[in-house]
Amino acid sequence: MAKLKLSDGEAKEVLRSWPNRSADLWQPPGGTGFWVRAQPTDGGAAGPTLSTPGAKSFHTQPDGLWVFFLDFRTCDVVVVEHCGTIQNLNDKRSRYIPASHSTVLTWTTQWLRATVPVRGRGQLARWAATEKLRRPNKYRKDSEEYVGAVRHLRVLYALPNSLYHAWCSEHIPTGYEFFCPHSSLGSYNSQKMQTFLRQMSITSQFYIRPRRSQS
Repeated sequence: MAKLKLSDGEAKEVLRSWPNRSADLWQPPGGTGFWVRAQPTDGGAAGPTLSTPGAKSFHTQPDGLWVFFLDFRTCDVVVVEHCGTIQNLNDKRSRYIPASHSTVLTWTTQWLRATVPVRGRGQLARWAATEKLRRPNKYRKDSEEYVGAVRHLRVLYALPNSLYHAWCSEHIPTGYEFFCPHSSLGSYNSQKMQTFLRQMSITSQFYIRPRRSQS
C-alpha cells in the first residue's frame, strides 16, 4: 500500500524509478530530442541547479528535475518538489514565481559527459542521450559550467495526503503549478498518473501540434 507521507529520501528513491529520458511523457518541442533526468542524480557528478541570472549562491536543486535542451543556451524544465509541511511548501513555491524573476539552469561539463542507462541503447553519455546537444569540447574541464535560460517551466508539488486535501480545497494553483498527494508519486506507470503528467508538456497548450518552422 502506498504511503500517505514520504520522507525526503523516500520521495527521491521513488523519483529514481521515473525514466532517465523520455519523449513520450512530455513530447519534445519540435518533435525531436529527449527529456533527460537531472535530479535526483545517479553517480558522482553533481546535478544541475536553478537560480536567478547572475546568482553565485542560493541555487535551487529540486528533488526531481527533467530537462529538455534546445541547445547550450536554452532549455525547458519540469520540476518535482517533495514537500513535508506547509512551511516547506510555501518556501519551495516562492522559488519558482515567474512574475518576480527569470530563471536559468546551471550544469557542469562533468554531468554532461557522465553516462546514463538508456532503454534499448545500453549506456550513453548524457549529452548524446538528449539527441540535441553536441559533444562538449574535449579541452573543457569537468568543472566548467554552462548556463542556459529556462524557457518553459512546470512544477509538480507532492504533498502528504492530509496536507494535500486541506491545501487544495482552499487554494488555486497558478498556471505552471501542479499538485499530487505523496501516495500517488509512486504510481508513475499508471495511466491516470501519466495522463495527469502529460498536462505539464509545452505541447499540451496547443490545440494542434505546431509544425516545425521551415525558415
